[in-house]
Amino acid sequence: MHTQHILFLSPVNHLSIMAEGWASKLHAPTSTFISASYFHASEDHLPILAMREVNIDISHLQAKPLTPELLKEADLVIAIYDFNRDEQLDIPPFDQKNILQWNIPNPSYVQEPIDKWVTYQVICDTLAGYVKGLKQYIT
Repeated sequence: MHTQHILFLSPVNHLSIMAEGWASKLHAPTSTFISASYFHASEDHLPILAMREVNIDISHLQAKPLTPELLKEADLVIAIYDFNRDEQLDIPPFDQKNILQWNIPNPSYVQEPIDKWVTYQVICDTLAGYVKGLKQYIT
C-alpha cells in the first residue's frame, strides 16, 4: 500500500509544526506528515504551550528546511502563511500533486507578549479546523 506524504510548509517552523501536531491526531496509518520552513527556523516556546493546552505535545517535532527532495516526495503540499503579510512561496508544479494554501496569521508580526500568546491560541484552533478537513485528501 502506498504511503501518502503530506508536507506542511510555512515561513518559519511554528505553523507547520503545529499543523503536524494536529495531523498526528487524524490516525491515518497510510500517511506521513512532515513539517518544513522555507525561510528560517526560530525558537519559541509559545506554540508548544498553546498545543499543550489541547493535549498535543509538539516539543519533539522539528521542521526541516525546505529542499527539492521534500517537495518531490510530497503527495500533498500545504502552504501555511499569512496571505496579507508573508511572501507567497512559488511552489513548482509537479504531476499528480495537490497544493493547498491556508491563510493563518503569522505571529512573528505580533510584538506584545500577551497578544502573541492570544495569536498562538487562535492559530491552534484555526489549524485544528483546517487539519480536520484534510480527511478528504487522505487515502
